[in-house]
Amino acid sequence: MTEANNKASGPVKKHFYSVPSKLSEMSEEQRKDWIRSLHARMVSDLRGPQQQPLALVYDDIYLDWLLGAGDGSHPTNPMRAKLAKDLLVERLGADVKLVAPASEANEASDTEALYATHEATYVRHTLAGGNSQWHGIKAKVAAAGFAMFRGTIRAVELMLAGKVRVAFNPQGAKHHARFESGDGFCVFNDMVYAAKAFAAAGLRPLYIDWDIHAGDGVAIMLKGTGIPTISIHNAMGYPSNSQMQTFGKRGEMHHPHQHNYNFNVLPGDGDDVFKTFIDAAGDIIDSYKPDVILLAAGADGHTGVGNLGAIANYTADGFAYAANMIADKAIAHCDGRVLIGGAGGYQPLNETPKTWALVVETIYNKVTQAVSAMVLTEKKGN
Repeated sequence: MTEANNKASGPVKKHFYSVPSKLSEMSEEQRKDWIRSLHARMVSDLRGPQQQPLALVYDDIYLDWLLGAGDGSHPTNPMRAKLAKDLLVERLGADVKLVAPASEANEASDTEALYATHEATYVRHTLAGGNSQWHGIKAKVAAAGFAMFRGTIRAVELMLAGKVRVAFNPQGAKHHARFESGDGFCVFNDMVYAAKAFAAAGLRPLYIDWDIHAGDGVAIMLKGTGIPTISIHNAMGYPSNSQMQTFGKRGEMHHPHQHNYNFNVLPGDGDDVFKTFIDAAGDIIDSYKPDVILLAAGADGHTGVGNLGAIANYTADGFAYAANMIADKAIAHCDGRVLIGGAGGYQPLNETPKTWALVVETIYNKVTQAVSAMVLTEKKGN
């Protein structure tokens, strides 16, 4: 290339990546975290201007979601959301678009959406500070619960406007909430709102949930809509739904005429069983060919003892495998569109935020790389 041609094409951007001075002293887990972070920065540096950001919906109002004693000791300690947000910002940098869940400008329309999703008396009682998920009147907790619902509204708006393909609300996917009541630490069912909003816009949404507790609220509230729901969950214990759980037997419980599909794992099952059911769920997704995937990315199946005890033995490898499947199906059928809610996760200061960040980062990077490849192919063809 001549000097003139080189100047015309613009300067070559150079990237420098430093190695931590104490790399040899890091634990294996710390080294893996550093390698993942480095890979994410390198991917980000190679992206072109056509790439869309990751919409990450967060505000410190989420930290007011203090159930139980209100001191952070409850299984739903909201610090998990802030830590996941911080990890994603660190790893993806400028590719993250931070989105505030609520403002005065959209309060009226958001309230209308909430009333369209839940029974009116229940909504009024909760917004006034009362709910079965806590004792007494707690206005700040109620406001945080509404903000979490509103966060998913913001994500849906951005996706429908074509401004983002992948959106993450760490305090989203409150999948146990029912039409007229709260349950399982969930008050307002944002994923039901999202599924119906996408359908109303002419898209074909599909909901998949790998929280270790069955996504019963979503399945119940979407019954009869034709919107498919898939849940991979523990066969035992909460929520004790006989239409979804096998109670002591590993296996499947499907209701195709209701577009409801359930995979039951046993307590202590690990990545091998999880991956088998993830593959089967992928086949179901292929059969529906949705336009957008809604994911409840619960991290409560992670190995180890959390605030609700030891439930399953999934590891980062299993969650990465699952995230890659979602990304592959989103690329194949949905132009990369995935809405992700955090759902459950009861190791809030470590494994839960790390698992959420891993899942979101994996999906976002894979979708982004695929879109980049498609754009480059189209440019070469022209």
